[in-house]
Amino acid sequence: MWTTLYDHNAKRRTVSVTLNADLVARSAAHGINISRVAEAALVVAFEQAEKAKIREEIREATQYIDAYVAEHGHPFPESRAIFMPDEDDVEPNDDAA
Repeated sequence: MWTTLYDHNAKRRTVSVTLNADLVARSAAHGINISRVAEAALVVAFEQAEKAKIREEIREATQYIDAYVAEHGHPFPESRAIFMPDEDDVEPNDDAA
C-alpha cells in the first residue's frame, strides 16, 4: 500500500526565505522559477528525512525482536520450518555455469 508523504494539492503559502542575492538575480535572468526549484529541493530533502526515520524505526524494531527471541526463543517455532529451509535442503546455485 502506497502512502503519500504530503498533500501534493495543498494550497501554496508565501514564506520568507533568505537566499544568496547574486544567485537569485542570475537565476531570475535565466527564467528559473525559484519557488518551484526550492519546492522540488524540499521534496527531496523531506523524502530523505522520512526514509531515514523509517530506517531507524525498523532498526529499533529489529533490535527489540532480536532481544526478545534471544531471551524467550522464537514465538512460533513450528512456523519457522515453513519459511526457513534447513541447511541440508539448500541446493547449490547452478546459475554460475
